[in-house]
Amino acid sequence: MRKFIFGLILLIGISVDAQDSDRILTLQECIDMASSRNLTIKQNQNNLIGAKSNRRQAYYNFLPNLSARYNYLIIDGSAINNAGQVVNSTSRRSSPNINSNLILFNAFANHHLLNTMKHQYESSLYQLEDSKIDIKATVIRNYLNVLVDTENVRISDQRLEFLEEQLDREKKRVSVGVGNLETVYNFQSQVANERLNNVTLKNQYQSDLLSLLQSIQIESYSGIQIEQLNIDDIEILVEYDSYEIVMQEILNYSFRLKSANESQVAALSQFKQTKSSRYPTVSIFGQHERNFASTSEVEYTSQIQNNTTNFVNASINIPLFSRYQNQNNIDNSKVAMLNAQLQNDQALLDVTNAAQRDYLDLVSAQTSFKTAQENYEALNQTFEFIKKRFETGNTDFYSYLESLNNKNRAEAQLINAKYTIVLRKRILDLYRGK
Repeated sequence: MRKFIFGLILLIGISVDAQDSDRILTLQECIDMASSRNLTIKQNQNNLIGAKSNRRQAYYNFLPNLSARYNYLIIDGSAINNAGQVVNSTSRRSSPNINSNLILFNAFANHHLLNTMKHQYESSLYQLEDSKIDIKATVIRNYLNVLVDTENVRISDQRLEFLEEQLDREKKRVSVGVGNLETVYNFQSQVANERLNNVTLKNQYQSDLLSLLQSIQIESYSGIQIEQLNIDDIEILVEYDSYEIVMQEILNYSFRLKSANESQVAALSQFKQTKSSRYPTVSIFGQHERNFASTSEVEYTSQIQNNTTNFVNASINIPLFSRYQNQNNIDNSKVAMLNAQLQNDQALLDVTNAAQRDYLDLVSAQTSFKTAQENYEALNQTFEFIKKRFETGNTDFYSYLESLNNKNRAEAQLINAKYTIVLRKRILDLYRGK
C-alpha cells in the first residue's frame, strides 16, 4: 500500500513537472473554490431547506383542515319483501360533503412543536455558516503546509546545489594534487544524503499539495501551483490581541456553539411536546352534507340541492392506555434532550481547544520569529566565515558541515515562523468574524 501511495505521489509530481505551470492559485481562489464545491456545505444547504419547510408546517398546524368528498354508491341485490317474495332491486345513493376539523386544545403540543422547528431551523442555519468557516480554515491550514513545503524544497535545492559545487571543487583540487580524497568522500556522502532528503521533501510537498487540491475539489491536478504570499515583516511584528479578548470574541461569534445551543433548546421543546401526549385533546368537527337516494321519486339534482345536513361535533380524546408508546416516546425524547446538552458541552470544548491551539501556535511563532531572524543572520555570517576558512584549509570538514546545517535549520525555522504568524492570524480572525 505504501509503495502504491509513493508511486502515486511521484506520478503526480511527474505530471506536474511535465507540463507548463500555467495555473497559479491564490489563497482566496482556493477558499472560493472550496466554498462553492464542498459537499458538506451543499448538504447543509439542503438540510436548511428541509428545516425551513418543517418550520412553515409547524405554523400551519394551528389552522383547521378542510376536505371535500364525493361518492356515488350503487347497491344491487335481492331481498324478501313483506309478502315473503324474493325481489331483485337496484338502488343508488350519494352523500357528497365538505368537512373541517380544528384542534382546540392538545396541551400546547403545537406550540412546543413550533418552538422545536424554529430552533432546529436556526441550528441548521448556524451549522451551514459553521461548515463554511470550517472549510475556509482547512484550506488555510493546507495552504500553509504547501507554502512551508515549498520553502523547505527551495532550501534543500540550494543546499544540494551548493554541496555539488563544493564536491566538484574538491575533485578538481585532488586532480591537481592540492586536495585530499577524504574530503571528496565526505562531500559525496553529504550530496547523497541531501538528494535523499530532497526527494523526501518533494514527496511531502506533492502530498500536501494533493491534500489542498482535494479540499477544493479541483478537477485536474496537472500544472497547478500556489501563489507565494508576500509577507511584510511589519505585519508579522504587529502585536495581536490578548488571549482573553480573542477567546471571548470567538465564543461570542462561533456558529458551532450557536448551532449546538439551538439544538439543545429544540430538544427541550421536543421533550415538552412528547409529554403533551399524556393529556386530553379537545377538537371540534363540522360537516355540511347533501344526500341522494334512488328510492325517492325526486330527481338527483333536486335531492342534492334540498336534502342537506349540517352538524358540528365537539369531542375530547382522553389517552387511557397506549401500550406504553407515549411513555416510550417521552423516554426517548428525554435521552435526546440530555444528549443535546452533552453535544453543546462538547461543542464548547472543541471550539475552545481549537482556539487555544491556534493562539498558542501564533504566540509561539511570534515569540520565536525575532529570535529566529537574529539567529539566522548570525549563523549566516558564521557560515560565510567558516566557509572561507574551510576553503583556505584553516578548519575541518565537520565544523564546516555543522555550520551549514545550523544555517539551513535557522532559515527553515524563520520561514516557518513567518507563515505560521500570518496564517494563524487569518484563522483566528476567521473564527472571530473578522
